[in-house]
Amino acid sequence: MSLLARLAPHLPYVRRYARALTGDQTTGDHYVRVALEALAAGERTLEANLTPRVALYHVFHAIWCSSGAQLENPQEDDYSGADDTTRRLMRIAPRSRQAFLLTALEGFTPSEAAQILDATFPEVEQLIGEAQAEIDAELATDVLIIEDEPV
Repeated sequence: MSLLARLAPHLPYVRRYARALTGDQTTGDHYVRVALEALAAGERTLEANLTPRVALYHVFHAIWCSSGAQLENPQEDDYSGADDTTRRLMRIAPRSRQAFLLTALEGFTPSEAAQILDATFPEVEQLIGEAQAEIDAELATDVLIIEDEPV
């Protein structure tokens, strides 16, 4: 089976993931394209012990970690045109955001996410917990109820 035939069914999903990770479709598509070019040129290979889907995400992460994650320093102004969900996601630490998105958005198990991120299972569980804690803290709010009728 050709490389294209093995990866084609997974491309829309890795594009979705890249958009969520970077906060921008154009930037996400750029990283996906670079990963595919690296595979086509033989600079990167799909690991034989991984499923094609996991292997594709693994290659994407190798590219992302070598450039995108290193450059990421989110400023609030960078995402002023983005929707509220994107702004909130971009506030999560990059490594935690990766683990969270892989499991919550893409449906990978923590074991598969560990393979993709070159991490251990406990590390991935900790990263997911950190991301969930950051999301909970972001959503937490105080409520003040004012009654307009006398008691």
